Amino acid sequence: MVLPTICLDTSYTCMKKFTFTDEELQCIRVCLQNAPAPYHISKKKIVSDLVVKVGEPIREKHEGIAKVKYDLTPYGIYD
Repeated sequence: MVLPTICLDTSYTCMKKFTFTDEELQCIRVCLQNAPAPYHISKKKIVSDLVVKVGEPIREKHEGIAKVKYDLTPYGIYD
């Protein structure tokens, strides 16, 4: 996927194209989900706008570990 960027220089706008592999793009998506929103009120929408451009992270389902049962009665725990 190719993502455009806009230069911060206000005199002109330039478009650069970056190419990411699927794995790199997934990493960017996850980082955006974990990124804190900027404190400045006018910049609050930046993270959500970026998420719209690159998409939500692809959620993977993994089987969890088996629940382990311990005998804690010697310690006074009866469950």
